Amino acid sequence: MAKFLDRLDQACQKTESLVCVGLDVDPERMPVPGVADFNRAIVDATADLVCAYKPNLAFYEALGIPGLVALEETVSHIRVRAPQAIIIGDAKRGDIGPSSAAYVKAMFEVWDFDAVTVNPWGGQDTVAPFLEDPGKGVFLWCRGSNPGSSDLQDLEIVGPEGNIPLFQHLATSATQWTSHGNLGLVLGATFPDQLRSVRLSCPGVPFLIPGVGAQGGDLEVAVRDGVDANGRRAIINSSRGIIFASAGRDFAQAARRETARLRDRINQILEAGGQGWH
Repeated sequence: MAKFLDRLDQACQKTESLVCVGLDVDPERMPVPGVADFNRAIVDATADLVCAYKPNLAFYEALGIPGLVALEETVSHIRVRAPQAIIIGDAKRGDIGPSSAAYVKAMFEVWDFDAVTVNPWGGQDTVAPFLEDPGKGVFLWCRGSNPGSSDLQDLEIVGPEGNIPLFQHLATSATQWTSHGNLGLVLGATFPDQLRSVRLSCPGVPFLIPGVGAQGGDLEVAVRDGVDANGRRAIINSSRGIIFASAGRDFAQAARRETARLRDRINQILEAGGQGWH
């Protein structure tokens, strides 16, 4: 299997896109009854416009066994309809020992995700099992997009670099946890100063950036400060702003329009910075 970074770069280049569609399903907002049918329509409408899809497991687990079946069908459909796309299992798992090993098997073997989100606040040994396969990516929850993330993640600590926020220490430390280049960071677009500071200290690390769209993060700032020197290695996620762009039967067409608009706007920002695709 190719290394994760190579697969991510190829996925972005194939569609000339940094857009990730978050598949955060909510039956109360869906204009069709079936979760798998809803997702299939979204994927069919956006497959040529995105580099990744990110199903959030919480929404499927909340639906019980039918939700898990729908997730399985969704992953299978993405593999057929958008084979270049990276599938990120947004699970935020974090545990130790046999529990962590079981999570790795579940995420990468059972569910066949290309990458997962991991909660690293138990330390390196909670993350290490996820990093063993160089073909699989791991995005550590580093600086959340929610206001309450500052309660812990912004606390200043005394480290080798002096007094720095905890999230910054995590970012710089975690990059030393693997030699495979398959570790990434989750950094919210709603906190641009923190995003910028981590990019400066982690120049080549892939970022998963939630918080644009419904959460109000500034897209231009997120792109400008989130990409690497080549204008890549940033996955800009939008969930509700795309999949619930319309509450009517035209939901798939509306999702395509919003995805295309987001991709085009990102590419305009990259082009203005001399980081376009050609």
